[in-house]
Amino acid sequence: MKKRCFVYIFIFLSLNSKSQEVNNVFNKKDSISLLLKKYRTTKDSLFLNEYYYQKALYFKKKYKTDSSFFYYNKSKNISVLLKDSLKAGKTLLSMASILRKEGDFLGSEITTIQGLRLVEPLGDIRLIFDLYNELGIALLNLRRYKESRKMFNKAYEMALKGNSKSKKDKNTAIFFINMAINYTKEGNYKKSIEYRKKCLKIDSLKTNHPKTYAGVIGGIGSSYFNLGDAALGLKYYLEALKLRKKINYKLGICTSHTMIGYLYLQEKNFKKAKEHSLKGLEYAKLINSSPRMLQNYWQLSQVVEPKKAKEYLKEYILLNEKLIKKERNAKNRFAKIIFETEKKDIENATLKTENDKKQLQLESEKQQKLIGWLVAGTSILFIAFGYVIVNNRKKKLLFKAKLQQIEAREKERQQIAKSLHDEVAGDIRILYKKLKKNNLTEESKELDRVNNNVRNLSHQLSSVSFDEVSFKDQIVNLVSDYFDANFLIRVKEINTVQWKEVNNSIKRTLFLTIRESLQNIDKYAEANNVILGFGCSKKSLILSVKDDGKGFDINSKKSGIGLKNMKERIEEVNGLFSIESEPKNGTTITIEIPNNGKQN
Repeated sequence: MKKRCFVYIFIFLSLNSKSQEVNNVFNKKDSISLLLKKYRTTKDSLFLNEYYYQKALYFKKKYKTDSSFFYYNKSKNISVLLKDSLKAGKTLLSMASILRKEGDFLGSEITTIQGLRLVEPLGDIRLIFDLYNELGIALLNLRRYKESRKMFNKAYEMALKGNSKSKKDKNTAIFFINMAINYTKEGNYKKSIEYRKKCLKIDSLKTNHPKTYAGVIGGIGSSYFNLGDAALGLKYYLEALKLRKKINYKLGICTSHTMIGYLYLQEKNFKKAKEHSLKGLEYAKLINSSPRMLQNYWQLSQVVEPKKAKEYLKEYILLNEKLIKKERNAKNRFAKIIFETEKKDIENATLKTENDKKQLQLESEKQQKLIGWLVAGTSILFIAFGYVIVNNRKKKLLFKAKLQQIEAREKERQQIAKSLHDEVAGDIRILYKKLKKNNLTEESKELDRVNNNVRNLSHQLSSVSFDEVSFKDQIVNLVSDYFDANFLIRVKEINTVQWKEVNNSIKRTLFLTIRESLQNIDKYAEANNVILGFGCSKKSLILSVKDDGKGFDINSKKSGIGLKNMKERIEEVNGLFSIESEPKNGTTITIEIPNNGKQN
């Protein structure tokens, strides 16, 4: 027993001394490159971990979020391998913050929960507070207000456990402000005012945090305005503007002018609305704040003469499209960084296994001379067996990663569809009414066409959850949409497949392929009959789509985008896609997907 204790103490001291050495290296030279040099000399992963972490901080200060996120992810992976849960939790918090700021609120939620699972058992008050706070903000942006408040309350519980009064005051202020914003977003303005006034009672707030104090004042004004008391709302807005000008807080000044401009717009005081909106736009351009530019462009389009309104409206539409594209690209970008990093780690692990296997093979060849063909044969069989296991594991990991990527993409499709339907289409409709009111007929027709396109795109992107409506029922609904006396669709053997056992990503891939096929047949094939055939074997699921349309020469005709998309979807889940067609003899598409798409 004494010997074990000695071993545990030795390990603890060794790890402690290594961590101290890492800190000494960085503090002494203040050099990131020295950490990498130290790792290459010692091959100690602690130095490599700290190198990645400091690189992430460096790029964060340079506002290069892609690079910062990439190195945070590398550091997190090493921390997990080293079982350094505290460092992994800190890194996940930083990653979640980047995702939230880039508009990927779902990704931020998932990443923060991963951090909490690692850190909560350690009891680190400050880090747990920050993680719950970050999670609450992510849920707030996802409009899950009740869950968001629950997380803010958990963060506040941690804040009360701290020893320092200044830290308690600061964290209490953060809690009150977050709760106020939550209730504002939910439309409970009285509750919002209640929490903001509690915040104003914190003695040190005005002196130590004047920007926050001014923000709280402005927030109270906003709530009073939303409750219908414009006069009281304006009083608080002007007080906040005065405080922000006093400390030359440009972002705050911009916000104040924008909100005052909006208030005057709603009160039909177009002269004052124009004055403050122009100021708001001026400061928004100065600090390069796209959301505030967007708001002021819209406000100015409502209060100026029609010709100038058209210019502001054009600026609004262009900037809005740019921001939507940027948000969509950011989500794809960070998901790709995580996927590519994990894929590379799998490939590196596989390569190491293969190298080890080759070394083992060389050793076995030397042993052949000493112990004969029997031992050599046994060694070769062992190597082959090991190769099969490693190869199968690699395939399963890659397949699982693909399914996760498909699920993440589907969630993103749903979010984009909702955003297009609820926000973008709504904004365009308001602008359409404004243009029509100003007798800008040509522009209003064009904007109405854009609105219809946006809504159609929203419906194309959205899909029903297979947990809510079964695969079979969704296929029946899809076929019903194309029902026509001259266009008959028959579904065969769909009940031969146990659909509850099939992974949702596989079902979604099949559903999208069938939908794309029916659209193509209806649009181009001039067919009267279509047969959807389903089947399964021990190794795979099989789908065939056959029509009696005009067909085409597959050797002479270039594949369209629809066929290309179908082929890529199927290959993404390790499936096989084939097409047979001849002029006047119809077309048959056959798809075969491995059964490892079944849920375990």
